[in-house]
Amino acid sequence: MIRSAAFARSHLLSIAVVLLCSATTLGCTRSSSLPALIEDESAPKLPGKFVWHNLITNDGEAARTFYGELFGWEFDVKKDGRYSVITYQGHNLGGILDASNEENPPKTGRWLSAISVADLNESLVALGKAGGKQVDAPINVSGVGRVVTIEDADGALLHLLASEGGDPPDVEPAAHTWLWHELLANDAARAVAFYEAAFAYRTEPLKKQPTWEYRVLVSAGAPRAGIMKTPFEGTRSVWIPYLRVDDPAATAERASALGGTVVVAPDASVRDGTLALILDPTGAPIALQKWSPEEGASL
Repeated sequence: MIRSAAFARSHLLSIAVVLLCSATTLGCTRSSSLPALIEDESAPKLPGKFVWHNLITNDGEAARTFYGELFGWEFDVKKDGRYSVITYQGHNLGGILDASNEENPPKTGRWLSAISVADLNESLVALGKAGGKQVDAPINVSGVGRVVTIEDADGALLHLLASEGGDPPDVEPAAHTWLWHELLANDAARAVAFYEAAFAYRTEPLKKQPTWEYRVLVSAGAPRAGIMKTPFEGTRSVWIPYLRVDDPAATAERASALGGTVVVAPDASVRDGTLALILDPTGAPIALQKWSPEEGASL
C-alpha cells in the first residue's frame, strides 16, 4: 500500500518540523490585503470550519504548474510574484506562497489550513489553557480578518482566522475542491481532548466503523475533520487536507507523471480503494478522495 514508508516518514517529518514566521506562513505583512472569503458579508460565521488553505513552498512556479495541470486550478499572481490566490470555477480556494527568497526558505512544501473562530483573542486564551501555543502575533488581512499561526497540544500547525464578515457556507464540495481534513496525530487521545477544550468541537466515532480509533470533529452542525493516530513512526503530528476527485487512481497516476510522488496508492483494503496520498513536486502532502454525499452522511 505504501510505496516507501521510510520515504514518507522523512518527508512528513521535514514538513512538520519547519517553523516559519507568520509573515512567511501567511504570505502577508502585518497588515495586508487578500480577496474576501465570501461576497455576502452578512453570512453567518461557522466556528470550527476550515475556510482557507495556504501552500508554503520553495518553488511557486512548479507548484502552480502542477496543480494547474492536475486540477485545472487558476492563479492570480500578485505583483511581486510571492503570493498567488488559487481560483477554481470562479471560487477562491486558497493561496500559494513562494518562500524561496526568505532568509530560511522551507526545504519542502506543506499545506497549512485555517479554521474559523468567532473571537481570536478568546480562542488564543482557550488554546493556551488546553495545552497549545501561539506561534507569533496575529496578522490583520484586509478583506479577510485576523489570522494567527498556532501549534496544537500534539505539535501540529494550523491557522486560526476570525473573519471580518461571514464564512463560506456549507455546500457539497465540487470535484477538485476541498473535501475534508485529517489530523495524523502521535497521541490521538491528547489531540481529541485539545480540540474539544480549545475550540469546543464535539467528537464522535464513525458510524460505519464505530470501533475504529478515529474521531470526527463536529461544529456548527456539521462534521469538519477527523483525528487518527499517524501511521508514520517518528514524525510530528500534521494536518492533511483532502481534495475531492472522481478517480483517485487515475489522478494519482497523473500526479506522478507531473512530477509528484504517490505515497499511498488506492487499495481495496483502505477505505474501499477511494483514497490516495500524494506529495506535490515541492514535497507537500495532499490526499485525494472519491466521495459521495451518501457516504458522507454516514460519518
